[in-house]
Amino acid sequence: MEITINDTVFGKVTELNVQREARRTELRYNTQGDLLIDLVNRKYEVDVVFGLLSEKEMKALRKAASEIFVTVKLDTPEGEITEEFHISDEPAPTVTQINGVVMYSGVKLHLKQK
Repeated sequence: MEITINDTVFGKVTELNVQREARRTELRYNTQGDLLIDLVNRKYEVDVVFGLLSEKEMKALRKAASEIFVTVKLDTPEGEITEEFHISDEPAPTVTQINGVVMYSGVKLHLKQK
């Protein structure tokens, strides 16, 4: 599996959990307490777990996580989407050394659609 974040393709996705949730964006009531407007949007929430990442891939992921919103392209049950997402937590990997090469494991991201 793969996911694209800000035009960088990450092909080492081991787990991808995509959910759609309903979020209320605006509620308005009149002075008698009657509901006038109730806007509900369906937004994606994505959990991504990566396999071993190289130092270059980890730097790209950390750079993306430092931005407020990122453009993400991924496959969903509804088909491929390209949307703006927020990465809520900075990736916190475990550093592993394999044959003298530094690799990063245990990297997880939680993304919420803008």
